Amino acid sequence: MARFGIVLAALILSGCFYSERPLITRRAAEFPIADGFYTHTPYLTDGTPFDQPMWRGEIRRRGVSYYSEVVDFPHENVRLRELSRGIYVAMKPDDDNWVYGLAWVYPNGIITYHQPSCAELAQSVLDDYDVTQTEGEAGYCRVNDWDRLSGIMLSYLEAVGEPRIDGVYRLVEAD
Repeated sequence: MARFGIVLAALILSGCFYSERPLITRRAAEFPIADGFYTHTPYLTDGTPFDQPMWRGEIRRRGVSYYSEVVDFPHENVRLRELSRGIYVAMKPDDDNWVYGLAWVYPNGIITYHQPSCAELAQSVLDDYDVTQTEGEAGYCRVNDWDRLSGIMLSYLEAVGEPRIDGVYRLVEAD
């Protein structure tokens, strides 16, 4: 069951908005997450959290991203860049591409995240940012630069209101 949860969490941040090169550069990356021990609890698509954390381990900053020596860290090598106060675009390597989601970092050691869906945006919004859905992969949109990505993420937040939580990390005491 634990492995299922970790796989599910990894899939959550694995689609929708992507680029072929990193849009959060080494110079633009920001580091709002404190090094420490965290639990990770994914949420079901109906907004219900799993009944227990599916991962626990130490998360540290290494260079321009976050990593853990604990196996199956769902967001290995994620980079963050602030979009709006406390709201970050999260970028993670995925095979040959980079995928993007949203993360909220709170001062009390809680981080929530959400994987936005390109399919939830009106075509007029996609047209405004010159972003098109990838043929044959409904809901996937390739974005080519940070200005388009940040604009489309802000438009997404405006369009959906308060997005569902796809998972939460909590800073905890080490074992």
